[in-house]
Amino acid sequence: MRPGGPAVATLAVLLLAALPACAQSPAAGEANHDRPLKTKAVVDHVADGDTIKVVVGGREEYVRFIGIDTPEVYGTPECGGAQASASMKRLLEPGDKVKLIRDRSQGNVDVYDRLLRYVVRRGRDLGQVQIKKGWARVYVYDRPFDRLSAYHRAQTKARRADRGVWGLCGGFES
Repeated sequence: MRPGGPAVATLAVLLLAALPACAQSPAAGEANHDRPLKTKAVVDHVADGDTIKVVVGGREEYVRFIGIDTPEVYGTPECGGAQASASMKRLLEPGDKVKLIRDRSQGNVDVYDRLLRYVVRRGRDLGQVQIKKGWARVYVYDRPFDRLSAYHRAQTKARRADRGVWGLCGGFES
């Protein structure tokens, strides 16, 4: 009898068959930071005017809205921060279902390991809603994002109408 024989051949076939599945599984720490462009999630809570916590694929994740920045509410609070957070809390409540949309022009996560996504509820881009209401400004971190032109148009209208931070605070702090 030869060493290995049919048993080794069978094992080799099984291992080769398993390789494609291993290659497609996400790396450790990347689960749910995967590559789909659209993902459904359920809101856990609103952290502030541009960050929410959601449950997606059974995991809790923080999501930083792509393309917007709102005044700070933590550390040294900024003018309009509380109002920006309150505005987001009116747009999203715990249990709400949202769609998270990835923008391939941006990174998957930020330096705090938050997912970078557009957040859509009932067909409305909530980042753009925050800009239209004047509680957020356009924010480009590293490179332009896909919705930049639309966001700039919304910001121009909000600023001209003195909505949100533009009227309350005279504009955004640097």
